Amino acid sequence: MRHVMRIVTVASLLLWCFACSATLKPERPKSVSGGTRFLVSASAAKSVSLVGSFNGWSPSAHRMEPVGSNGLWSVVVPLPEGEHAFMYLIDGTRWIAPPLAQDFVTDGFGNTNGIVVVR
Repeated sequence: MRHVMRIVTVASLLLWCFACSATLKPERPKSVSGGTRFLVSASAAKSVSLVGSFNGWSPSAHRMEPVGSNGLWSVVVPLPEGEHAFMYLIDGTRWIAPPLAQDFVTDGFGNTNGIVVVR
């Protein structure tokens, strides 16, 4: 009986995790408890970092974590009020402009940075 209960519990947890990850999709940076949540789709990535004006464009300051199994990556960052430029760094080599930023600005080096506005 204990064995059956474990299987039911594990199956329930897996179903819940699948349901939670299935409802998440890429979105604009969003204010959440603890800061601003950044969520991006990068299904083939081995690592994703959030880089921006708020962390000196450091690839190691805000490493993102995979969310579920559908290729989404997320991080919550406490940001001060104001406008902040940002990009995503995939596998330490590929810089991508955020597809769902609030606004965009060119950086003078041929790249387009996203803008997140924190109020």
